[in-house]
Amino acid sequence: MQKKALVKIGKRVLQIGLPIVVVVFFFNYIVNQWKVLLAHPFQWNPWLLALAFCGFLLQELSYGLIWQSVLERLGARLDLRTSLRIYLASEFVRYIPGNVWHVLARILWVGKYGVSRPIAFASMTIELITKLAAGAFIFAVSLLFWGSIGNVRTLLVGKSLIIGLSLLLLASLFVLLHPRVLNGLLNTALRLLKREPIVLTLRYSDILLVTLAWCTSWIVAGSAFFVLTLALWPTLPLAALPICIGIYAIAWDIGFLSFITPGGLVFREVTIGALFALSLAMLPLTLGPIIAVLSRVVSTAAEMVCISIAYLAGRKHMQAMRQEELAKTTVPVQGGSTYE
Repeated sequence: MQKKALVKIGKRVLQIGLPIVVVVFFFNYIVNQWKVLLAHPFQWNPWLLALAFCGFLLQELSYGLIWQSVLERLGARLDLRTSLRIYLASEFVRYIPGNVWHVLARILWVGKYGVSRPIAFASMTIELITKLAAGAFIFAVSLLFWGSIGNVRTLLVGKSLIIGLSLLLLASLFVLLHPRVLNGLLNTALRLLKREPIVLTLRYSDILLVTLAWCTSWIVAGSAFFVLTLALWPTLPLAALPICIGIYAIAWDIGFLSFITPGGLVFREVTIGALFALSLAMLPLTLGPIIAVLSRVVSTAAEMVCISIAYLAGRKHMQAMRQEELAKTTVPVQGGSTYE
């Protein structure tokens, strides 16, 4: 018993302590490198910063729309307003270590609207898989543009190898998204986790359409990321746009799959910094991590705005439902009075 208690305490310390150490180390690096970055000529463009903020807002709103589409294809219908409110409100718990709590919260909340747990879980699964696949797909396409801006720093491979890698990744994604392959891999993972298997009823065309919707969402977010970089470094060429879109998409994937820090904190930023150094050789090495942190701040601010609106809308909706229930249980009698 004592050994089990020590193991449990050790796991808890690791779960809490490791993310804190990683975050402190990273932000210490950012503070030290900020002084180096100040030696370079750069300027803030508030209009471009506001435009980038609007782009991240649009991405947040696209989440609920895509999830509603997945639910509808599984036979469950929710109106757009309810879908957005549930999705955005559940995002608040996404910053708890583990990156899965927002999924569980959404499954519970959507059950109040008559959506069964198997369908809710299937919608979460399809949503996450297609979102990750779309991020990888966008990154694979962006690799085709890596050779268009100077030399790829420290990456000792030819352009033909990069193109081959991109095409191989694209072909692999199309195979993995096929319902038979996807269902087999998913149920293998569920068996390892000692969970009940599920059957994905979506057609291949449905999965590809959902993935295409996520690709559009990533293009919007990646374009906002490019505009954000442009707000700080106005000499960035337009040819860097597809590269920035790919970097932002794959960085989110890596941050989500890290499962160590809340919201992929640090892992996403490190990925952005590393890929900036590899693909955009004309930029100073210190700019990548700074842009990564700035994009986290701006995108989180956009997320908080959406979550706040969803919370306020949810409160009004619940009050209206309570008043409706009260009206149903209150019966009018003669004399203008009522009884329950």
